[in-house]
Amino acid sequence: MALNSSQMSKSQSLADTFKIDGLTEASFSVRGINDDIVKTIAENLKRNDTLRSLDLNGNHISSEGIQHIADALHINNTLTELNLENNRVDDEGGRILDEMLTSNNTLISLHLGLNPIRPILVDQIQQKTRLNTQPLALKKALPRIQENDPLMKELDLSEYEGQSISTQMLVDALKSNTTLLVLNLSNANIGDKGAETLAGLITRNTTITELNLSNNGIGLHGVKDIVEALKENQGLTSLHIHNNKVGDEGSRMFIEALKYNDSLTYLNLAQNAVSAGAMAALQSAVALNGQPLALKKMLFRTAGNDKSLTEINFSQQANMEKSAVLLANALKQNTFIVVLNLANCEIGDEGARAVASVLLVNRTLAELDVANNRITVYGGCALAESIVDNQAITDINLANNDITDEGAGAFLNSLVTNNSLIALNLELNDVSPSILDELDDALFLNQQPIALKKMLPAIYNNNEKLVSLDFSEFDGQRYHNDNSCKILARALKRNRSITKINLANNNVGDAGAVALAEVLKSNRKILILDFNANSIADRGCLALCEALKSNVTLTKLDLENNNITENGAMALLEVLKINNTLTALPIAHNKISNTTLSDIQIACAINTQPASLKQLTPRLRMKDQTLVSFDASSFDGLKYYDDVALAILSHELRDNDTITTMNLSNNTFEAAGAKALSEWLGVNNGVVELNMSNNTIGDLGCTYLSAALKKNTCLQKLSLENNGIGDRGVEALIEAIRVNDSLIECNIARNDIAVSLISQLEDAVALNAQPRALKRLLPRIADNDSTLTELDFSQYDSERFYNDVSCKLLAIGLKDNTAVVKINLGNNKITHVGARYLADALEINTSILEINLNNNNIGDKGAEALTEAMTTNNTCQSIQALNNNISMEALDHLNYALMLNTQPKTLKESIEKVTNNDPSLELLDFSPDDWKGKVVDDTSVRLIATALLNNTNLRILDLSRNRVGPQGAMYLADVLRANHSLTKLDISFNEIGESGARALAHALKQNHTLCELVVEGNDVPDDVVEDIAAAININSHSVSRTGPPKAIKLARGDDEHYGTITYYQGIGDNILEDAMIDNRLLIQ
Repeated sequence: MALNSSQMSKSQSLADTFKIDGLTEASFSVRGINDDIVKTIAENLKRNDTLRSLDLNGNHISSEGIQHIADALHINNTLTELNLENNRVDDEGGRILDEMLTSNNTLISLHLGLNPIRPILVDQIQQKTRLNTQPLALKKALPRIQENDPLMKELDLSEYEGQSISTQMLVDALKSNTTLLVLNLSNANIGDKGAETLAGLITRNTTITELNLSNNGIGLHGVKDIVEALKENQGLTSLHIHNNKVGDEGSRMFIEALKYNDSLTYLNLAQNAVSAGAMAALQSAVALNGQPLALKKMLFRTAGNDKSLTEINFSQQANMEKSAVLLANALKQNTFIVVLNLANCEIGDEGARAVASVLLVNRTLAELDVANNRITVYGGCALAESIVDNQAITDINLANNDITDEGAGAFLNSLVTNNSLIALNLELNDVSPSILDELDDALFLNQQPIALKKMLPAIYNNNEKLVSLDFSEFDGQRYHNDNSCKILARALKRNRSITKINLANNNVGDAGAVALAEVLKSNRKILILDFNANSIADRGCLALCEALKSNVTLTKLDLENNNITENGAMALLEVLKINNTLTALPIAHNKISNTTLSDIQIACAINTQPASLKQLTPRLRMKDQTLVSFDASSFDGLKYYDDVALAILSHELRDNDTITTMNLSNNTFEAAGAKALSEWLGVNNGVVELNMSNNTIGDLGCTYLSAALKKNTCLQKLSLENNGIGDRGVEALIEAIRVNDSLIECNIARNDIAVSLISQLEDAVALNAQPRALKRLLPRIADNDSTLTELDFSQYDSERFYNDVSCKLLAIGLKDNTAVVKINLGNNKITHVGARYLADALEINTSILEINLNNNNIGDKGAEALTEAMTTNNTCQSIQALNNNISMEALDHLNYALMLNTQPKTLKESIEKVTNNDPSLELLDFSPDDWKGKVVDDTSVRLIATALLNNTNLRILDLSRNRVGPQGAMYLADVLRANHSLTKLDISFNEIGESGARALAHALKQNHTLCELVVEGNDVPDDVVEDIAAAININSHSVSRTGPPKAIKLARGDDEHYGTITYYQGIGDNILEDAMIDNRLLIQ
């Protein structure tokens, strides 16, 4: 219909009002715009190519107006934002807009708020506006994807570089799709966020097989999401993800994912900063997805070093050549697989070489089964060369292949250095029997300890530098046994360099011992053979004994900790009687008695000692009664007697009682040897002489000997000259000799000993030469035992008499003793020397009263010594000396001296002056005040009287208040007849009685000088007193004399019996003999 002018004018006015030409943004909100006005705007919009944003918010636009806008937008391709909020758009308008957006590709923002449209329709519209932000191809493809278009197999979004693609929209569309197989999102700049969104798709989708995510800036966070999705995905076979930010860490994530993903067979991680090693590991992991699933799982466990996986068994699995290569790569780092079974797997030479590469580096795999695998010489040689340095593989099964002699020879060469392979099956391989035999020998050798195999070439070649074989250390695999000993024995038969073999701590039994025993029969180099801690029994021991009969070089054979019984041990003892070289035979911890063990050790020890000891031993054991002396003082040119020799000798001497003399001088034993000998000496009752001079026992050895001497009762002579003994050793020796009673001679010359100790030792030894009673009593004497008052040494003790030395020792003890009062030394062999010792003691001793020396031989010299001692001794009153070859004169002198000791000390001190006529002595007063317990008696008077015979100076003699009896008065009477100097004699208060007084009165008839004689208190009759007084009265007056008195003989038969001493006109020189010619004074 044509418009009239007013309408046209109005239309033109609206066009001008809502003009949009040249604008990029136009806002007509709240302008009261209705559907008609919108039509005008829509018309302008159809022609406009600049407007980007149009705001129609808050108007009155309904579905009719929406149709006008939709028609315009079908044409317009510049408007991107349209605001229709708060209008009157209903569901119809919404459907118009939804349909419009199917063809419009630019509108990306459409606001429909506050319009009566259902929310679901609004969401559908908004979804289409968002699609307009994506590449057109995606927008076009999404409906087909959502509709599951069977023709939609591939979607390529890689051409929109620089334009962001909404992975969420894509993923949402693909949630239910089952037709799309290939999705290319390279160059889509999806980043980690997009990768995270895609991961959800990968987790659930099972139809897409190829996914390209290259050049998308995906880092570790995105990679992590993808690999986690791959663990669940089992449909994707190809994944391109090159030129991202994966790195080695990301590659390890993919490897971990591939442990669970079994479908991915292609993974491109180029240009991702992945190292070559990591890339190789990744490719290996991807390659596994091309293998059987069971193999893949096993491979991952292997590569992961699963400690619970120790065996791989793919036997009977065909076409495993490539699989073997993959498996080999995993095995190279594995440390737990010990068994690999690829039998009947058709791995061929390529697989064999792959397995060989494993054996070059793997040190855990022990058993390999590649039987029936079409392996030729090439694969066989590869396997052989791979075990050259491998010391783990123990068993290889190559049966039913085709390796021929060349491959078998390669294994033979490898076994020179390989020590672990003990089983190699080459059946049905066209290998010659001779090579198989050589292989069997080599494999048998590998069953032995590694050390043996290593040493065999040097042993066979007689290497002079190889002198010792030590097989005692367990090599971690095998112990030495009978077989290894047999191999060793074969090698040793011609060897001339090895001197020591140590097979301790192994499993060698009788067979092994027999094999090596055969070697010992001819070998002259082996010195030491150690079988400690093995399993040798009597059979092996007997074989060794047989060898020892002819062997002359072996010095040590160790058989400790075996199974040898008493029978085997006795055989060893028997052979040691003729074998002279075996010096050490440890054999403890077998089934052998302690006695036999000891005998064996002694027998061996004897072989280390001088030949004379070994010759002596049988005689000692046989108790040879003719063996009474043993001299080991001469060097035999080979060995001295040392500590060990002394220990052996002492052991053998333990039951001997025939040897009395033993000379061990000039040897090399020390304290230990002295100790061993001392243990025997302490119980021995036969040896009387022992010479140990010129050794080095020192103080310690001397101490051991001293302890033995305390128990020994027969040794008499001991020589310890030049033994390095000092004071301490001698002190111990002195102490021992004080207990010992037998040792009478001890030579300690040329030792560093104090002179005082030497003297003490000599005294101690000398004491042992004396009767035992003396030795027993001397300590008590020296200790001044108050209970020991009498010593009786007169009885012969069946061994020794008391002699001069006895007297010397006794005298030493008596010098300070104050308890002994009586000594009986009668019936002994004491000479004047012994008497001299006793005399020395008496000069000091103050307690001895009586000594019996009857029946000795002291002679005059002895008597004189004793007499001289009495000049200082004041206590000894009796010395019996009958039958001592003493002259009467000497005896009289002794008796006189002894008689003086019975008198008061004052008398003894004065008598010499009286006898010598001392001119200064004019008064002798023996009244009781001066006697100190002793009084003058008749004997005292007799001594005084004798001394007065020649005295001419004494004037007064006071004997008052003593015990002078009638006999004493008679002695005084005799003196008065001869003495002409005495003027006063006081004998008052004594016991002279009538007879004594009459004798004095009668003597006064011849005495004319005595002027005073006091006899008061003597019970003298008055008439006698008067006679005495009359005589004294006469003497009181001077009487002239014309000459000396004449000698008067008073006959013994005189009725008065006064005459007791014969006087001579000229007094003889020997006063004592003249005075006592008739009355001999005896000690009794």
